[in-house]
Amino acid sequence: MRKFYMILIALVGLLALGCSLDSPQVVEVEYHQPQGEEIFSNYVAIGNSLTAGFMDGGLVMAGQVNSFPQLIATSFGYPAGSFYQPLIGSPGVGSSDVSHLGEDLVAGVLHFNAAAGRMVPLDVYSRDDVPGMLLAAAVPVPYSNLGVPGATTLDITNALGAATSQAGDNSFFDFILRNPTFGNVSMLNQLIARGPTIMTMWVGNNDILGGSLDGQPNDGVVHADQDVNITPAALFGQMYNTLLDGVLDGVENRHGHRPLIFVGNIPSITSIPHFMSTDLFRQVAGLPDEATMPVFSVEADAVLVLLPALSYDGSSGPLIPAEYTLSQAEADLVAATVVAYNDIISDAVAARPEVFLYDANAVMAGYAGTPQGMHFLVLAASLGYEAAEATTLFSLDGIHPNNKGYGVVANGFLAVMNTELGTDFPMVDTGALTWDPTYGVGYGKALPTRPSISPEAATAMRALFR
Repeated sequence: MRKFYMILIALVGLLALGCSLDSPQVVEVEYHQPQGEEIFSNYVAIGNSLTAGFMDGGLVMAGQVNSFPQLIATSFGYPAGSFYQPLIGSPGVGSSDVSHLGEDLVAGVLHFNAAAGRMVPLDVYSRDDVPGMLLAAAVPVPYSNLGVPGATTLDITNALGAATSQAGDNSFFDFILRNPTFGNVSMLNQLIARGPTIMTMWVGNNDILGGSLDGQPNDGVVHADQDVNITPAALFGQMYNTLLDGVLDGVENRHGHRPLIFVGNIPSITSIPHFMSTDLFRQVAGLPDEATMPVFSVEADAVLVLLPALSYDGSSGPLIPAEYTLSQAEADLVAATVVAYNDIISDAVAARPEVFLYDANAVMAGYAGTPQGMHFLVLAASLGYEAAEATTLFSLDGIHPNNKGYGVVANGFLAVMNTELGTDFPMVDTGALTWDPTYGVGYGKALPTRPSISPEAATAMRALFR
């Protein structure tokens, strides 16, 4: 048997053994690769908002309890409450900018107000109230679900908190990593400290989507005069491969085994309802057809329109500003980058026997253009509110799944695990997962009208990856 010396970065729960995060001990560990049921004994997830259970433009327990990692843990047979998540009480922590109402105010997640016929923040509250909403802040070990909304690939290894995140102010890192309690270490090092036997890793989405949500995606080519807001594929490849090796080697060196890693790839933006074809947008927004009104955007060759464009009131002129659309060149850049990233991920998986692929891109593409892949507001006009709510797999922000959608993601990962490992873990019953876009208010007697999005909701959606 091989033996390894490791520096033990102890969990808070091991302090009784005399270890501490700032005074590690060198111990001798016997190499033992988990087998059989032991493989599933310690599941940990890393990633971004899609891993965190982010829904309706924010993080709230109503979405987190059905995050795909939690659903996988339940399928594994983990007892309730044993898979630790950074649960946040209602109304959650959202992305809406409400600074115009007061600099110390925070908005909750988005909800659909049927009486007003539009999406708005669920509530606005004092920043001082946030600590009381962090329902699992006292969990004495790093969370089992370490997904951080807004995290880029660079952030997985570099961010220690809001100030060191790539965005420069992503406070979700503070809520979820809880540094300096755990020694001021990154998501990667908290994962290593947990010593997972099996894990999921879904990263890279934000490296593309952040720029796409600006309506001006740029890797230094399309908009040479602007800052780069898409991670170039070559750089992504370097970081992705380094991250995988960091996980495998880090866990082996500290715990004496190599975890099995199940990774997701990057869905095309045309598979998510946040990005609409120009024809669909015209239909939803009630604009004249192309023959009557050939140009409706500042970008005359716009091919995709972002969901927040439904909030545009014409205050900046009759044409929709460029930040609400993607030109042909911009759409081509994003599409090519998705292909390049997915090739990198595929090659990285093929090169490592411990790593397996969930082809999220192919699964999501299968829903594109179907009712399940459409936005609630788009469906409501034809199906009615209740049917639209029960049909779509996406939450109100048009990017992140709703509860049923996260069930689909969990089943995708579980299917790969069952195939690759010969297991028979049960699939999630997605029909039992419900989503209420009104957050308990209900629809009353309101009838579906033309979709509408408040300026605050539009701001929230444009800030999802910042």
